[in-house]
Amino acid sequence: MKEIKAIRPMIIVAALAICFDQLTKSIVRRTVATSGTIRVIEGWFHIAYAKNTGMAFGMLRGWNPVFIIVGFVAIGFIFVYYRQFKASGWMKISTGLLLGGALGNLTDRIIFGYVTDFLQFRWWFINLRWWPSFNIADACVVAGAVMLILGMFERSKSVDNGDQSEEIISPSLEES
Repeated sequence: MKEIKAIRPMIIVAALAICFDQLTKSIVRRTVATSGTIRVIEGWFHIAYAKNTGMAFGMLRGWNPVFIIVGFVAIGFIFVYYRQFKASGWMKISTGLLLGGALGNLTDRIIFGYVTDFLQFRWWFINLRWWPSFNIADACVVAGAVMLILGMFERSKSVDNGDQSEEIISPSLEES
């Protein structure tokens, strides 16, 4: 019971991410897939239906079975990693976003055999080219990863400065 209570914040964030991801993908599959691209801001932001059997940027298309296995392994790592950050609200949110994003895309891969992507942006810093389509789950994974990295740097600085109020990350440091 204590373990379930400890992971509750991560599960709540993940559940919200999955719900929002699956809701938006469902809407896109029902509407945009049949009606075509929605130009929200012409030339800059479009909602366009895309089936992605690959990974980020559409690389390794057709490897869906491998990505399903990788997804389950990643989820296992998230749970293991989460245990190290029970005291940090920031890290609970970041691992929740990572878990929600991983489960959102894994759900698509298992049910449909592909991931539904739909957000398209054109970026000025890459010569006005279209960034590869992505979805809410992808955004959650990226936001969670950035938060995790920032949180690790912050915790590292706290330990280096002698702040003992933070939970120590490494088990080997805990013993000394």
